[in-house]
Amino acid sequence: MKRLQQIIRFGSPMYLAATFLLAIGSARSQSDLERTLMQYSANDVKGYIQPIADLFGANMNAGYYHSAAIPVAGFHLGIDIVGMGALVSDDQKTYAANAPVGFNPATFQTATVFGGKGTVATDASTGFTYRGSDGIINASIFPLAVPQVSIGYFYGTVVTARFITTPSFSNDKFPKTTLWALGARHGISQYLPGAPLDIAAGVFYSSFTVGDIIDFTGLSIGAQASKSFAVLNLYGGVAWEKSTMNLKYTPSNSATPAVNIDLDGDNAFRITVGAGLALGFFNIFADANIGSITNFSGGIGLGF
Repeated sequence: MKRLQQIIRFGSPMYLAATFLLAIGSARSQSDLERTLMQYSANDVKGYIQPIADLFGANMNAGYYHSAAIPVAGFHLGIDIVGMGALVSDDQKTYAANAPVGFNPATFQTATVFGGKGTVATDASTGFTYRGSDGIINASIFPLAVPQVSIGYFYGTVVTARFITTPSFSNDKFPKTTLWALGARHGISQYLPGAPLDIAAGVFYSSFTVGDIIDFTGLSIGAQASKSFAVLNLYGGVAWEKSTMNLKYTPSNSATPAVNIDLDGDNAFRITVGAGLALGFFNIFADANIGSITNFSGGIGLGF
């Protein structure tokens, strides 16, 4: 109780943390992630949540293709289960957080959403303490998995769609999510007779909602190439991409202004290298994606 009194007495940022702790009991419909974010102001939340903007963005734009062969005509239906995993680096587990106004030191190193326990900082002159928020997600690889349907061929074009919704999980540590995506790829090889590789180009748009306060959007524009050797298919591509995470919520402390900010994902360009096996109607594939964020994708599917 003595420490809580010190926190409340120190000023509004500390009162914000105390108010958050008291509000948990009446906010059971929210996840740990949402409750934690709602203790932050717009300026202070950026460092804590930025790694999610980076890793979700990289995952959202992965796994859209595993071949560049797109015939000019014919019927195609592909059903895939695609998994993605972005590597969580050590520097994404901590950040320089702002201490309360007047605190010495003014910043301290503490956990991001992917970190461990929040760091306790001690004011050099008063001895008051301030503790950063704990991390919510303990992982070295941040995963995502989606079902994907592709339909073609329309004048050398295939349309791809994704949709998945998940309930809150891990004892409400992570909230309900909904993802959808839509895109199309067009075969370029039809304009290049005798080309040694199958070549295609495509564009994809995606949306990812996390709980009630986080919305992602993603855009990927790129070119792909592939070469088949019997059942083995080698493929790769380059893409420009953009992802944005919007945070919109009313902080737990009513004295703190409402938050409505956009955080861009770190990935802007990727190179993909992958391989797959085509065993009749059954496909298995995996690839590596190299950019500012390194991630991997792969999956299994049926193609008709």
